[in-house]
Amino acid sequence: MKFKCKVVTRSSRNEIVGIENLSKLGLDFKNGKTENNFPQIKAYVTAVPINGKANKELFKLLSKELGINKSRISIIRGETSSNKIIEIDE
Repeated sequence: MKFKCKVVTRSSRNEIVGIENLSKLGLDFKNGKTENNFPQIKAYVTAVPINGKANKELFKLLSKELGINKSRISIIRGETSSNKIIEIDE
């Protein structure tokens, strides 16, 4: 499962907006879908984007909201960008 994620760092809260849109998950490159067709969420994290702190906070939020282990979540594009493509192992 893949989806786009816009991360806003240095926020006053840790929150994911648009998680309900993830019901569209399952879109991937194998099915001929491009990343333009992926569902997108927006995540607010209090962490700063230094040494992967914001990414760690994002993983923590996603694992809590989706009820999955953090080890199933990976960034496939945009490791150092605020716009990321996230993959969740099934």
